[in-house]
Amino acid sequence: MLRPLLLCLLMLPILCSPAMAVSFDTTMAHFEQYAIREMPKWHVPGMAIAVVKGDKTVYAKGFGTKRYGENRPVDKDTIFQVGSTTKAFTVALMATLVDEGKVGWDDRVVDHFPGFMMFDPWVTREFRIHDLFAQHSGMPAYAGDLQSFIGFDRDHIIHSLRYIKPTYSFRDNFSYVNNLFVAGAKVEETLTGQTWEQLMHERILTPLGMSSSSLTEPGLTFAKDSADLHVLVDGTPQSIKLGSMLLSWPYVYGPAGGLNSSATDMARWAAAQLNKGKLGKTRIFSEDAAAYMHAPRTPVKMGEFYGAYAQGWLRTDLNKTDVIWHNGGTSGICSFVGFSPDLDMAVVILTNLGHHKLADALGLQFFDMMSGRKADWSATFLNAPDEDDEETDPAHKLPGLPLDSYVGTYISPVYGKLSVERDGDDLMVTMGATQQVRIKIAHRNGHVFSGDWAEMDPGSPEYHFDFDVTPDNEVQRISIREVNYDGLAEFTRQ
Repeated sequence: MLRPLLLCLLMLPILCSPAMAVSFDTTMAHFEQYAIREMPKWHVPGMAIAVVKGDKTVYAKGFGTKRYGENRPVDKDTIFQVGSTTKAFTVALMATLVDEGKVGWDDRVVDHFPGFMMFDPWVTREFRIHDLFAQHSGMPAYAGDLQSFIGFDRDHIIHSLRYIKPTYSFRDNFSYVNNLFVAGAKVEETLTGQTWEQLMHERILTPLGMSSSSLTEPGLTFAKDSADLHVLVDGTPQSIKLGSMLLSWPYVYGPAGGLNSSATDMARWAAAQLNKGKLGKTRIFSEDAAAYMHAPRTPVKMGEFYGAYAQGWLRTDLNKTDVIWHNGGTSGICSFVGFSPDLDMAVVILTNLGHHKLADALGLQFFDMMSGRKADWSATFLNAPDEDDEETDPAHKLPGLPLDSYVGTYISPVYGKLSVERDGDDLMVTMGATQQVRIKIAHRNGHVFSGDWAEMDPGSPEYHFDFDVTPDNEVQRISIREVNYDGLAEFTRQ
């Protein structure tokens, strides 16, 4: 699930004239050419695009291949993971319950789900239903996400909220998390006695005719027309193998990112959003609910650009043209879904490669081109400086303790037990719940060890394990540097 990218830009309003249909067709032809031209620059094997005008899908097409290196063309019905664009579905489920009077947006979460607990007792008491979806909880961004990679379930993810120390004041700052959408789904389940998956099918997918969409890993892997998911290794897309946690973890975080769908199906969803909860004669949620979900709630600033997070959506004012959108990213896909009430249009971009910005670039490019503005968002993102820090070997390595000094059992209240054992001249780290992870680590410098966590990030730099040692050479803790951005990947020695 990629960090949302919020950008504002100047755009001209679309011209409403008798020549509009011709203008649209011409613009779509240019947009298609642009998409085809930019795909190889990002090494994207396959992609599907759909466009909605009013309540009709007016364009749906596939490009490239389902599996890199094979002639298996993507079409408009090819199934992809769609990542964090799932969040808006979970919010829409809550909207249906609000419409029925089962819950209110301003209700306290604990009144409907007493097991809900944040780190601060006051925040726990004051947390409202709308706070679950507005990305202003005060927690660090992506807090606790490692749980889904190492075998912990949704109940554990919800339970872990009480251990996550805030880095911002409640409702004071934008900070993107996934765990609260899992908690939101738990509220929905508590209110109805049904699972989130049942609710999704009964209240959203089936009424909208999204017959190809599913919510499980087999729903993707056993589909007749599904895309392989890919990671980029040394500049070449590599298909993710069946059974890999890189394929399975989004379904643990299902309410935040576990939907599988096609461009055709997602266009129906985008049309329902564009038309305030209605598609044809089918109404999913009320116009009042649509207005509430789409209203800006949490200000977001990135660089010189401003916007707001709503409820499972981002909202950007593009030169007085509203665009409501969200992107998505798992280990093997990137996606974009957006709509503009001013333009009465929506666009869906699905790709089968993880960790790139082509989907975002094409989404922004679409609204720019339809508004008559010249832009090249792909070039903008390609030319952006790389934010990743390159780890270099220290000029002078410091010795560590004898290897047996680090051996032991370490505990985290969120990630559970981590064991360190001797493995010849190296150490072996084991952790996880139902998904056991074993990483061989070697001495790097002082009390720092590093190892290749290939299953987490194929082809990426090594992960660093920092041991905290007292002046008396007693090893007290170990932390995993690359996933300790939230302060949770720190284990205390027992």
